Amino acid sequence: MRTSRTGIIVSALPSAIMLALFYSLAVHMHHSLGAWPTSIGNRGFPAALVTHGQVTWDYFSALFLFSVVVLPVGILVCLFVARWRRLVPYFALYGLLYLVCWGLMLLAPASFLSWWWD
Repeated sequence: MRTSRTGIIVSALPSAIMLALFYSLAVHMHHSLGAWPTSIGNRGFPAALVTHGQVTWDYFSALFLFSVVVLPVGILVCLFVARWRRLVPYFALYGLLYLVCWGLMLLAPASFLSWWWD
């Protein structure tokens, strides 16, 4: 089964965007605050940083819901519909890259991760 370059790019793009948003937020936060946050929440953060954080969290949430709910259903539907079976590798690549994205996010500084998850 041949895969297309466009399909591979479309499969990889959501995770790449998530990583870009996440690490750009980390850089933005450290640059704006001069250090990692010492408390939970956004109190005292500049408006641009709050907006950046909210956009990143909203995208992360949507990507998580898609990956947990839509991805398995999409793979199952594609397995049962013969004409759509060619799409399974793209869904699988998306899922694999989503897991890689999570792993790469866990490499962020512990102080930032503590703030992110709380």
